[in-house]
Order: sequence, then C-alpha cells, then structure tokens
Amino acid sequence: MPRGPRSEDPSALYHVFSRGNYRTAIFAHNGAVRSFMQALEATIIRAGWEVYAFAIMPNHFHLMIRAPRANLSRGMHLLLSAFSLRFNGYREEHGHVFQGRYQAKRVPLGVDALRVMDYIHLNHVRKKLLTVEQLASSPLSSIYRLMNPDRRTPFMVGEGLVRFCGLPDDAEGWGRYLSRLRDVYLRDDDGLAFEVQWEIARRESKLAGAGDGAIPAPSINLTDAEIERLDSDYSEKAFHELLAKAGKTEEDLKSTAGLPDWKLNLALEMTRLTTVSFVWLADRLCTGSATYLANQCRKGQATT
Repeated sequence: MPRGPRSEDPSALYHVFSRGNYRTAIFAHNGAVRSFMQALEATIIRAGWEVYAFAIMPNHFHLMIRAPRANLSRGMHLLLSAFSLRFNGYREEHGHVFQGRYQAKRVPLGVDALRVMDYIHLNHVRKKLLTVEQLASSPLSSIYRLMNPDRRTPFMVGEGLVRFCGLPDDAEGWGRYLSRLRDVYLRDDDGLAFEVQWEIARRESKLAGAGDGAIPAPSINLTDAEIERLDSDYSEKAFHELLAKAGKTEEDLKSTAGLPDWKLNLALEMTRLTTVSFVWLADRLCTGSATYLANQCRKGQATT
C-alpha cells in the first residue's frame, strides 16, 4: 500500500492564513501590526522558516512559507500565542484573538509557486485597500521589504523573486515584478481564476495519489521518522553548541543548582534560536520548575 501524505513536508510550500475571531479587525492599528511583525520575525528565526511573501489585512494575514525543519505547526503555535498575549495585554482583554485553527494549504503540484506569491501580494489590491504602486511603501505587504533590502531580514522576498519569478533582485527586477502584478490583476481582478486553478490542481494531485502535492526542494530525501526528528535534532545540536560556547559540560548542568547567569543566558539563546518549550529547557538545564525558568527568561534576570 502506498504511503500516505506527510502531515508536514519540509520540501513543500504552504499558503498559511488566519482570521481574527468573529472577523474582528485585529490589525486596524499600527501598534497591532508592529506587534504581529515582531512576533513573526522572532518565529521565523526560531523555526528556521523561509517566508517568501506576506500580506497583513485588517482582519487576517497571509503567509507563503516553507518549513525546512517540518515545524510549521509548532511555529504557528508560537507565533499566534506570542501575538495573542501582546494583543490581549495591550487591550486588557482575554480570550481567543484568532478564529479557530489557522489554515495551512500545501501548494499542489500543477500550481506555479509564482502564482501563489502573486495571489498573496494582490490581496490588498483586490480588496481596494492599496494600489500596486502603494504596496512598495506599505509595511503591510512584503513588497515593501522587497523594495527595501535593508528591511528584509529575516524574510526571503528577494530569494523568492529570483527563484519563483526568474527576475534579478535589483531595481529593474522589482519594477518588472510590479508590472507583472498589474498584468495579473487586470486578467484576474477578483482572484477567482487562481482559486479555480488551485482547486483543479488539488483534485488532480489527490487522484494521482500525491496528496495535496508539493514543490520539491533540493536534497530532501528523508524517511518519515527522520522528518519528525528534524526540529528536535536541530534543537539538540544548538544546545550542545551553546553549552560548549559557554565552556560548560553536561556534568556542569547536573552539578550546578539554581539558575546562574550562564544557564539563563543559554536558555535565552535557545528560546531565540529554537522552538523548544520551557519544559524541555528546564529538564535539559536541570533547573527544576519550568514556570520559574519561563518567568526568569521573561525578566532576563538570573538568580544564584
């Protein structure tokens, strides 16, 4: 019997989106947009995501993502939780910020990745919120990051332009891509043609036994078990490297009680660079309570 599709495929591109609870305009204010972008940038670094395009709409967002460590689900949990805490804290409210579970649609075989990138970038235009020209100056669109290379990190919008559109990552290439967006909008002003193509490709992929399909990345040839360990293996490797950088050993972890500076600093770096939980960190650092460790990391203070 053929193997079923993987729940998370490190070779696949995903179109990810999520709406505000009851379609609330959660991004109506600049402060909310900044908070979301800060949470997104931190998550990209932690999860090692490749984000090629994004669009922040008044009540939802779109992302074009590849998760090489097969941690899309874990990363989205971190992203949405971090933003929700900030959003509710600012408004002094409680409860769900987003409407149910986020949606992650794997790009099916037969759909050009460039079409997905175009679709995301044209969301503001199709909703009459921005013109194609205004995308270049709006922080709500990754086109702004494309046109301002010093603002790109950690997004891969330039790489997306080269890889999916075949255009040079320079002023000429940016201009040609904006011209392309204008042409796409003129041919498909409501996005319906793209959605029809997506649905046809999705059905054909399933009939061919390919699940939702995937756009392969080079050198991805792993078993399911290896894919499931990608993120945890990366975290273990990072932990050992940081431990060695601190000049400490596993024995030092066990023999040193409490939370001295070097343990706290290691924990802070792990929460910046990996998706590990505080339960995982408390166990590996031999610090006892995960709640205590989490509180100290948030304060950025050490106790001995």
